[in-house]
Amino acid sequence: MTDEGSAEERWASTETFAVAARRQAGWAIIDVKGDLDVYSAPTLRHVITDRIEQGDARIVIDLEHVDFMDSAGLAAMMMGLRLAGDEQGTLVLVQPGDQARRMLKLTNLDSVLHAFPSVEEAVSLGDLE
Repeated sequence: MTDEGSAEERWASTETFAVAARRQAGWAIIDVKGDLDVYSAPTLRHVITDRIEQGDARIVIDLEHVDFMDSAGLAAMMMGLRLAGDEQGTLVLVQPGDQARRMLKLTNLDSVLHAFPSVEEAVSLGDLE
């Protein structure tokens, strides 16, 4: 993972899914593209776990380019929230689409997984304690 401003990103991808991790303002930013479902959620879980193991307990999941998310995607993010919390950190979302917002609201996870309109707004909040 690299510091803010660097063009280098690590991408893990399948044909219809990609995820990249970068750093910005002391946060790990995980950019997700494609469908976040039972097939791609393990990749996201791995990236989240990797970031936390490397000491990044403040995580932003950028969902701007995610059109579909199922319960496996939600489970991956809830696992990340729990692991980050264990390290006195947090996990927040940025720009979940309409379908993802409906899923979050339907499961009442919108009260636990906080969403922001931009990465800049999410990282400007510091610790959400």
